[in-house]
Amino acid sequence: MNILILSDTHLPEFSAENKNNPEMNDFPFFPETLRQKIREADLIVHAGDFESDNAYLLFKNTGKLKAVFGNCDTENIRKELPEKLIFEECGIKFGVVHEAGLSLNDNTARWYILKEMGADVLIYGHIHTPSVDEYDGKFLICPGSPTKARMSEPAVVEMTIDENEKKITEIQIIPVAPASCGYLKFQEELVKNQEKKK
Repeated sequence: MNILILSDTHLPEFSAENKNNPEMNDFPFFPETLRQKIREADLIVHAGDFESDNAYLLFKNTGKLKAVFGNCDTENIRKELPEKLIFEECGIKFGVVHEAGLSLNDNTARWYILKEMGADVLIYGHIHTPSVDEYDGKFLICPGSPTKARMSEPAVVEMTIDENEKKITEIQIIPVAPASCGYLKFQEELVKNQEKKK
């Protein structure tokens, strides 16, 4: 089973003519890398902040979506989605929340949330920076953001589960576009300048 994990897509409402355009169903505003991942996924898990009703409906219409609402989501999305979600796939229990602590480095709050939810995997968003942490067979996963990354490349996470063995076989952070964060551009320039001096 192939699970696509993403969060913080922060897409604006589409114009009236685009809402009924069949090509919109193929997510034309995303880079082809991400569009392909959406098509290939058996399940899509979104940890909130679609931001627009149209974006949420596009994901919902794939028929593969499990999601929670985020702090930037509309009232309509908040009515349709829970704040916390627990579900099971292939014997693995997933917990999904949008906010799970604000620190990039300290996972203490996230491990407590995972334990409270009785989950094997906690998927969360809000910090816009991808991260995968594992301890004793349990996982904390933040996919970052494919549109508004912070101190990272725009990214999603892909998880593969062996359905016969009922175990996670691979978790990968997948960059879906070139770095757009000013910090990363600055860092790249520093590296280039250092190489020129050598």
